[in-house]
Amino acid sequence: MNEAAMQRGLPIGIGLGLSIGAALGVALGAAMGNMAFMGIGPAMGLGFGIALAPAFGKAMIEQDKAKTKTEDGPNEG
Repeated sequence: MNEAAMQRGLPIGIGLGLSIGAALGVALGAAMGNMAFMGIGPAMGLGFGIALAPAFGKAMIEQDKAKTKTEDGPNEG
């Protein structure tokens, strides 16, 4: 389940991590007045996104299972 969750959640984890990291890098660079920090944000965000990928994947798998269960109906069998 963990490998499947990782594979399922990796695209959204990477995308979310990069976008949040880019925003963090721009904010940090603007606050410090040094735009060299813009490259640090996505690098930090990517790590967090990859770390959270299994959680995203597990939630997506559970949502698909719940959707399949309601589509089949309670009296299936």
